[in-house]
Amino acid sequence: MFDVSFSELVVIFFVALMVIGPEKLPKVAKVLGKLTGRAQSYIGKLKEEIEREEKFKELQKIQREIKKKSIKSR
Repeated sequence: MFDVSFSELVVIFFVALMVIGPEKLPKVAKVLGKLTGRAQSYIGKLKEEIEREEKFKELQKIQREIKKKSIKSR
């Protein structure tokens, strides 16, 4: 997705240190970590649901094809 180099992370860290301050920075980092984890979990579940839906549609298509073949053979 996003490609962030080490030097960019260092710059982001120092800007955050200046803006937020050294007292609040650990708390903010902890909250950001939790939010990132929740977002990743949500995206993973969403991907699984989309894949499950695609497989279900594929199975329905196969089922319709089998029914058509069985009707033609009669």
